[in-house]
Amino acid sequence: MISVSVTACNGFTDSDMDIYEKIHKHYNKMESYTTDVDMTVYSNKTQNRYFITQKVKSPDMYYTHITDENATFSVTTTTKDGKTKTVADGCEYVMTVPDDKGLGVLFLDKFFKAYYASEETSLSVQKSHKSRKTVLSVDIFDENTDIRKISLSIDNKTLSPVCISVYSDEELLIKGTFENFRYNEKIDDSLFYTD
Repeated sequence: MISVSVTACNGFTDSDMDIYEKIHKHYNKMESYTTDVDMTVYSNKTQNRYFITQKVKSPDMYYTHITDENATFSVTTTTKDGKTKTVADGCEYVMTVPDDKGLGVLFLDKFFKAYYASEETSLSVQKSHKSRKTVLSVDIFDENTDIRKISLSIDNKTLSPVCISVYSDEELLIKGTFENFRYNEKIDDSLFYTD
């Protein structure tokens, strides 16, 4: 049984449920996307900031390029057909990886897969004089990760992602802000080369 709780600041209207349906249809039709993510990882009372470029194409092709805020390192990872190639500061290696759990939901298609498969989700429509967004949250029940909840904020006008937050039982682990999101962007398959 799927339970959806709906909360809103300033009241809930029928149009709030309409936005949920629009988000669902929009992301079900998503075949690819590109985006930049300004991500902060919280660990042991420290904060580390990373800049990530994501390029995703269905089915199951992923490209990420990560640098730290001082550009002292970079890692590029491509995944296709269960095989992953990583280049870190000029060193290259290829490996086969099992289905990822936990941080894989930082990719939008994987977040929505987890969201729609879960029995524990919530929807919050937030309204203010500056903006209006919908926050989708999913509880994660996986003993192999510290992640317990992930929330994704979506702009109600553009349907673009705004922010993703990842929580443990007790605290915020990761917060990422999306920039330059391009929906169904044409991406050449050669980008996902893993051999």
